[in-house]
Amino acid sequence: MQIKPFYDNFKIKDQIFSISLLLLLVFCLIGIIIFNFFSNMYIKKIYEESANIIQVSSTVLDKELTRMEKLSLQISTDNVVQDSLEKINKNQLKYENYVTKSKLLNTLVNYATQEKYIAFIQIIDQDGEKFTAGFNTKVENDAEKVLPIAVAAQGANVLSAMEDENRLMTARLIRKKENVELGTLGTLIITIDMNKLIQESLNFPSDNHFVIEKDGDVLYMSDFNKLDEIPKVESGSGYDFRQIDGKEYMVVYQTSKTSNLTYFNIIPFDNIMGDTKIIKLLMALCFLFMLALTIILSRRAAATISKPLEDLTEKMKQVQTEGFEHSAFKEVAYSNQEVGQLHRDFQSMMDQINELIKENYQKQLVIKETEYKALQSQMNPHFLYNTLDSINWAARINKQQKISTMTEALANMLRNIISKKEPLITIKDELQIVQDYITIQHYRYHDRLHFTLECPAEIEHVYIPKLSIQPIVENAIQHVLEEIDSECKIAVAIFTHDDETLQIVIEDNGPGMDDATIKAIFKGEIKPKGTGIGLRNINERMKLMFGEAYGLQLESEKGNGTRVTITIPYKTG
Repeated sequence: MQIKPFYDNFKIKDQIFSISLLLLLVFCLIGIIIFNFFSNMYIKKIYEESANIIQVSSTVLDKELTRMEKLSLQISTDNVVQDSLEKINKNQLKYENYVTKSKLLNTLVNYATQEKYIAFIQIIDQDGEKFTAGFNTKVENDAEKVLPIAVAAQGANVLSAMEDENRLMTARLIRKKENVELGTLGTLIITIDMNKLIQESLNFPSDNHFVIEKDGDVLYMSDFNKLDEIPKVESGSGYDFRQIDGKEYMVVYQTSKTSNLTYFNIIPFDNIMGDTKIIKLLMALCFLFMLALTIILSRRAAATISKPLEDLTEKMKQVQTEGFEHSAFKEVAYSNQEVGQLHRDFQSMMDQINELIKENYQKQLVIKETEYKALQSQMNPHFLYNTLDSINWAARINKQQKISTMTEALANMLRNIISKKEPLITIKDELQIVQDYITIQHYRYHDRLHFTLECPAEIEHVYIPKLSIQPIVENAIQHVLEEIDSECKIAVAIFTHDDETLQIVIEDNGPGMDDATIKAIFKGEIKPKGTGIGLRNINERMKLMFGEAYGLQLESEKGNGTRVTITIPYKTG
């Protein structure tokens, strides 16, 4: 099946405009798809670059933190540190104690100056006395937080963050190595300045957020634009778009392969999509410009093409309303294109038609009018009534009562059918047609036809469709009398139902029919005999006049006769 174009009913100028606009929208849609494709490629490229930065950063930082762990082990097992702590813990004489502490501090200074990002190194003996050396000894660490963690680690290195500072602390217990006694001599804490470490080791973009996380705790966050929350991610590597502090960010993460640290590169979405927003704005402006240009040019082009056609249509409408002879057209010069040729051909055709009208049309009208009037006079109903009346009186004169009665009944029947032009007549008039028809049939079938009628006098004024009962009675007589040898009984009963509907029931004692035959009748597969009106036609007429709720109902069984019920509205006046 061919699909009808949506613009099929449009005018030509509207078709041209709609097609131009549709093409513009298609190109715009293609542009959006291509833009989204390259935007996704751009985002993927940003991710790959960020992932490379994170991977390099994690490798460098893991290496430096591993160095700090080794340095922590080296300091805790240093002979000077071991001997100094053992002597200090024994509470030597003041002078000896002073010399020992000085020696320990000198050793710490040597270790602390190995890297600039080591803020300070601190040893806490068993009495809680602190020995600190480094570039920034004014910074105080949270010993109360670190000591329990170091004790729980049983000499292993632990990594912890300092509160409100971008510094990390590595801590471990200093245990006596002589004779593998492993007695606790003190606690070693190395404080790392992460800002210096990252500045020296990494070339990280200054507008991104670099975060180090361990077991859900933030160990480090870049000083620039600190975030209030860090998104939760799975282990491994990848990227996602998250809402953080009410803003959208691209979160690229990488889990360290050598430790349980997770590194984040959190990039503001505005930084990523800044260029694409400019491109979107330019595309929108370009689309608006093309839309305005398309509307102006397509409208002008459409008007140029369709105006001659509209003028030709107006000429045709003028001919339709005013006729061929009275149509006067304005002289308009058109180009030699196809539409201009149509105008010239139409004008030539009009001239020829007017000539034909003048020569032949009026003569043909006179001939047709004469023939019509002759036919009308021949078929005049009064002519039929007068003829039947003459037959009636001739029969009476010759004492032919049967012929007289049948002729009178036929004349009355024709008069009621032909003279009443309205589609609705009273029950009384319809029943008179039925009675005249039954009178004629009685003389034909004599005692084989038994007809009964039941109709209260108070409903004879109710209106019903003309010829709604007589055709059904006629069908019953034809089908019953032709198919049975016994007496044909036909009963008509009319009564009201709830003062809103009228029911007319016509029953016969014929051979009946099965359900398949009833369905075939209403489908129109079984035609009425002769030129009669079928049940299907009567049913459709009822539904057209009164609605789907009304019409015929046919009930029948093989050998048990047929019952036809007509249901119509109760309508008076």
